[in-house]
Amino acid sequence: MRWRRRAPATPHDDWTTEVSSGLALAGFLFLVFVGFTLLAMGPLISIDTYFNLDPPPPGWVAFLHVLDRIGQRAVCLPILAVATFVACRHRESWRPAWVVAISVFSLNLMVLILKVLLGRGQPEAADPSFFVGGMAYPSGHTANIVLVYGLVAYLLSRYRNVSRTLVRVLWSAVALLSLTMVITSLTLNWHWFADLIAGLLVGGVVLQLTAAVDTAVPQTVLAGGPRQLARMLPRLPGRRRHERPPTAVPPTAVPPTPAPPVQPRQDA
Repeated sequence: MRWRRRAPATPHDDWTTEVSSGLALAGFLFLVFVGFTLLAMGPLISIDTYFNLDPPPPGWVAFLHVLDRIGQRAVCLPILAVATFVACRHRESWRPAWVVAISVFSLNLMVLILKVLLGRGQPEAADPSFFVGGMAYPSGHTANIVLVYGLVAYLLSRYRNVSRTLVRVLWSAVALLSLTMVITSLTLNWHWFADLIAGLLVGGVVLQLTAAVDTAVPQTVLAGGPRQLARMLPRLPGRRRHERPPTAVPPTAVPPTPAPPVQPRQDA
């Protein structure tokens, strides 16, 4: 029996493994979100009702409002902008900025679509039903926490080559901020418990997709700024198809050369 020797590993194998594992994890989180949403419509309603707490003491409200701001775009996006600038400056490339812009836009669009389609009511109405025209599910604050602060850790680890210790600290901070956001929103009665968990899952899905696609696409793509993108648009195949073909110029007619006169034959 002859054994086949295994081929040596190549950098492409590592690339394929990283991309496939990232896509698999994103798909798994999406399936968890779908299953969790189905449970939230039925068995988990009792848990949401249990965590629908009484209003917090008046002395806590101001402090809780400060904690709640960590999930607001006005606070987290400037922090992400600083990390993006550092990554772009270190690599001398616009690629991190494009990655962040596409990822943040995709998350906000996805959360908006889910909120409109599922239409869950706010805890103020004490009715955790879906499809009633509300905008509670999933929580945009927890989704922002996972994606935005997760992008900070991702950019600095991939484009800035920071130490592993700092990377662990950054991801630990993302987990701590996520837990803080869940507790704060529950205490203020701004979201049901399932809304907050669903927001964490949606943010995780978009973050994993961002990392996988960023690894799969060559680094030279979107490395330039808006000027380079503007120069690339006229070269797209779709635009060339609609361009008017050049008019063919007919060849210039050349007059025929006259034959030499025939000399009359002279008899000897």
